[in-house]
Amino acid sequence: MSAHLLAIAVGPVQGFIAAARRTRDLWFGSHLLSEISKAAAKSVHDDGGRLVFPAPEDPADLERDSPLIVANVILAELREADPKTIAAHAKEAAKNRWREYADASFGEHQAEIRPDIWNDQVDDVIEFSAAWMPLGSDYRLARRQVMRLLAGRKNGRDFPPAKGRPGIPKSSLDGLRESVLADPRDRPEHTRRRLRLQAGEQLDVVGLVKRTATGKRPYPSVARVAADPWIRGLVKVHGPDALSPLIRACEAMGPDRIHRLDTTDRGQPCYAAFPFEGTVVFRSRYPDLKEEALLSDREIKDLVSLLDKLIQLAGEPSPYLAILVADGDRMGKALSRIEDAQDHREFSRQLAQFAGRAREIVNQHSGVLVYAGGDDVLAFLAADLALECARQLRERFVELMKPWADKTGEPLTLSVGLAIAHFMEDLEDLLAYGRAAAQHAKGHQDQRNGLAVHVVKRGGGPVKMRGFWTDQPQLWLTELAHLQNSQAIPGRVSYDLHGVADVYENWTDKDQVADAIRRDALRIIKAKRPRTSGGLDEVRQALARVSDAPALRRLVDELLVARQIAAAVRQAKGGKFEGNGTP
Repeated sequence: MSAHLLAIAVGPVQGFIAAARRTRDLWFGSHLLSEISKAAAKSVHDDGGRLVFPAPEDPADLERDSPLIVANVILAELREADPKTIAAHAKEAAKNRWREYADASFGEHQAEIRPDIWNDQVDDVIEFSAAWMPLGSDYRLARRQVMRLLAGRKNGRDFPPAKGRPGIPKSSLDGLRESVLADPRDRPEHTRRRLRLQAGEQLDVVGLVKRTATGKRPYPSVARVAADPWIRGLVKVHGPDALSPLIRACEAMGPDRIHRLDTTDRGQPCYAAFPFEGTVVFRSRYPDLKEEALLSDREIKDLVSLLDKLIQLAGEPSPYLAILVADGDRMGKALSRIEDAQDHREFSRQLAQFAGRAREIVNQHSGVLVYAGGDDVLAFLAADLALECARQLRERFVELMKPWADKTGEPLTLSVGLAIAHFMEDLEDLLAYGRAAAQHAKGHQDQRNGLAVHVVKRGGGPVKMRGFWTDQPQLWLTELAHLQNSQAIPGRVSYDLHGVADVYENWTDKDQVADAIRRDALRIIKAKRPRTSGGLDEVRQALARVSDAPALRRLVDELLVARQIAAAVRQAKGGKFEGNGTP
């Protein structure tokens, strides 16, 4: 039997990753899809296939719950083996891995589940597509052809008939399947707390498994990420004992009511200073917290009293966080120029090494990594550390991929989008903001290698800026944030500068307009600054970038973006946050 190249795709991506209402849904959906793909890859390996993507250094990396993240597309060389049989075994392994998680969730929560609907759904979740073709002597051609075949197979996959039931509510996550949860009147009273259900929320089989598998491990919420600069600033100025009374109160209520985070090395050690649900430090969230955790009026009153004392010390915590979405540039072109399977394996291993390093970098910057597979990264970050985290991710990626950039002739860089938004926005919207920033960072085909930062305030459109990494835009934003925190540039001056741009919109003398704009801008900034503030030389240097009205508008947008970052930086140093984002 001749050698073949086998390609496999596992899904559904939408059901496992995109459909999410809580950060745990998002994180565990990504983890679950990786584990299912990992099981399929292990089956191919155990049947004698030589994996190309993924390409683990050690077969132990393919075991369940190993640190290796496996994307939902698998590629392997088959020598003297029947590809149809190997694909069938991989499909069975993927389904078995899914059932391991599903059966564990059912066993723990069967009293809260409609078993008939569960049984209708549980075996129809996994989408599995496979394609293969003779390998021959041209690996590049074979890979291109088999991936084209796989795409066609996915588009023409089987669509089993729906098993809907009239009168049963649909899942709140994506509305595709009926809820497997029993009627609220038939559920134990503590169900909502155990499953972290919002009022009226419904879950299908995938949603319930994502919410409950692996012991319901608590995962940091977007509220906890947003609160982190405030917590660090409080500890820095007033010491860790300042949080002790609130920590003891949370511990006394029990982990099923106020969820305690995993701050071990496998979790988020960066949150050890306050290892609890972030909503506890936001008074505006207390009505929902009371309902969700079934807290008594007395317990809420005690929490309010403790939190008020902390607010007197450090002000209200900022409700804004950063969503980071990163994607490698020109990766498809580089892959298309790899001429043999062994080089492709080495390429895969470098990507896997970057994914492991990404987790470390995000944790070091008080962040929560949702996914890092290949050249894709999705993370939630504290706003004050997001720029530095983005820079380190990009530099590490370029360093690891440089040999392949040299070999394939493609500049392999990382474009990063950051969206700074309110944690109370729907998770689906937060992800959309991050993806829009990532798309902006990539720019057009002849650009790439960019950083884009969008600030999305509730009730308004986003403020955007973009720069090439080669121009070090993160340093420019950091400098503007410093100038605003030192009041060298007042935080509220941006709108006045926008008016100056309108005045000079139609001036045609470039030399004259540049000088006039800079003088007017400096006059407005000086008029609004405190008399004791310094930094005029730095302000003049900032204004040196302004040559016309569009350039001044870009500076205004950059100042507005930097203003939000400045607020987070100030809070991390113990300063207070104003509700509009002004430091």
